Amino acid sequence: MRRRLYRWSTRQLTRLIFGEYKALADIGMTGMPKASRVWFLVAGFFARLAFLRIVRCEWVHFDRIPKGGVIIASNHVSSADPAMMASAIYPRSPRYMAKVELFQKEPIIGYLFALSGAFPVRRGAGDRLAIREAERLLENGAVVGMFPEGHRSDTGAMMHAHSGTALLALRTRAPVVAVGITGSERMRAGWRALFARTTVRMTASQPFVVAPKGRRVTREDIDAAHITIMRAIAEQLPPAYRGVYAHLVDGDRADEGDLSRTDRPGAAA
Repeated sequence: MRRRLYRWSTRQLTRLIFGEYKALADIGMTGMPKASRVWFLVAGFFARLAFLRIVRCEWVHFDRIPKGGVIIASNHVSSADPAMMASAIYPRSPRYMAKVELFQKEPIIGYLFALSGAFPVRRGAGDRLAIREAERLLENGAVVGMFPEGHRSDTGAMMHAHSGTALLALRTRAPVVAVGITGSERMRAGWRALFARTTVRMTASQPFVVAPKGRRVTREDIDAAHITIMRAIAEQLPPAYRGVYAHLVDGDRADEGDLSRTDRPGAAA
């Protein structure tokens, strides 16, 4: 009885203060908050300060990100990647498509994810609700962050990715900015990474647009757009991070001899 009363009161308070996030309510997760701009500005300020002063983040060419709705597509090597990306474009607040399990496993963590603007996707299910929510956000001028691989790479090298980012880019014609992340895999060491002064580098591409050949988006269009996006991400990375997409980038072999120790996945800081 107490638990039910607690849940009911929490939901009502959330709806009163933040409003309920429809994208989560539609999949049965009622009482989750909409994104809070105030929360992001406060939490984002301290996160940016920490990433600059302690972790030593380097954000390269992020001035290329255009105003209005834009898709940021990136490789994924650490759980800290979304927060570091958000810090890179602060005070703009990116809206991340995150696996639904993150909202379900830990109520408090899921609540904070929703408050920060993340929205759920059921991976491997062709989640139409997630695509529609992303389209709505882009139409409203938001930055939508996507990790096409869908999961962190254990080795730091790129893995085979899903085509959801390509489909979204084709349907919305929103500009895409590809970002390559190196060094954040060392953040898995937890607090030790902070004391080691880990250096993380994020490099942004020029914005580009992918479009279907005809009026309707076909499988061929999706495959072509997928290759274009993954190639753009790989181009922002040193060869050792390109993984299964290394073959898409010309000049891999010529660059391999120039790799320093800190340019290799998993190298010590």
